[in-house]
Amino acid sequence: METLAMTRFAIAITLLAGCFLHHPGDQQELMGTDCYSCHTTDYAATTAPVHRDTPQVFSTTCVDCHRTARWQPALEGLHSDTFIIARGAHAGIACLDCHDLAGAQPSKAGANTNCLTCHPDDATMRDGHDGVTTATDQPFAYLASVANFCLACHPAGTADVHPDNLFARTGSHAVPCNQCHDRRAGPDTKGANVTCVESRCHAISAVQGGEGHLGAKWDQALGNGMRRNFCHDCHKK
Repeated sequence: METLAMTRFAIAITLLAGCFLHHPGDQQELMGTDCYSCHTTDYAATTAPVHRDTPQVFSTTCVDCHRTARWQPALEGLHSDTFIIARGAHAGIACLDCHDLAGAQPSKAGANTNCLTCHPDDATMRDGHDGVTTATDQPFAYLASVANFCLACHPAGTADVHPDNLFARTGSHAVPCNQCHDRRAGPDTKGANVTCVESRCHAISAVQGGEGHLGAKWDQALGNGMRRNFCHDCHKK
């Protein structure tokens, strides 16, 4: 019986010791990241914003939004669907590996995001951006002083290589990226943000009635004329 009691005491001491490993000063933290078991009351009492009424937004995995050194500042609610984290290259990365809570910027719209830690100015970066222009038609430049400058061209966190085998950038299409792609209209993927007509290059009035631009197929593709890239229906390369 004495041996069993001593064993239990030793286990209790070991578990208790884990509470003092990471928090600075007189703050305590459980071994690992099970904060909620000690901070249940804090979670339930939080009103700005209320946590317990929306657990699907504010989960009990505290380290998703908070640092262990201090509660504030913290991340703000659900992640925007604009920047994809459910799948792809950014899936499974811890929130605080991207968001820097040490600065004054909020987490909304990625204002406090630091891309540079994972995406340094190396040969891979330079090769991947060779010949690339920005949305303002400037040559690509690595802005080491702007931690989230990548978002200007990659708002969804994706970086698709141009499918030259499908739509070649040769001849009359050997133009700067932003002459065809308008990133304000969405991501580059599959030409979703491409504008072919009017202020870009191909005025409808100039081609309508010409070869291949008459009849039901043309009328169907043109529609009401509001679709920016309807040319792709027939001109896939």
